[in-house]
Amino acid sequence: MKKLLLVMLLILQSACVYVNVKSPLDTDVSNTVLGTKEGRSKTRSIMWLVSWGDAGTAAAAKNGNIETITHMDVRYYSILFGLYAERETIAYGN
Repeated sequence: MKKLLLVMLLILQSACVYVNVKSPLDTDVSNTVLGTKEGRSKTRSIMWLVSWGDAGTAAAAKNGNIETITHMDVRYYSILFGLYAERETIAYGN
């Protein structure tokens, strides 16, 4: 019973209908230099059953033709408790 309540609490804490959040992956954003290039990598999942993609740092750098990463962001997108979800890594650099 406690496990069921915990699961329900975790579900209710997440946004139920729609989430689109972008946040930095850097602790010292006051000295951030973005660079001239941007690369993105993404994973997607449907109904918690199927997932595909590569949201890794190396994939984002490769997609943006970046040799030196200077800053990174992450974006989460979710619909209906995660029935459809995306996680995107955004790398900036030169």
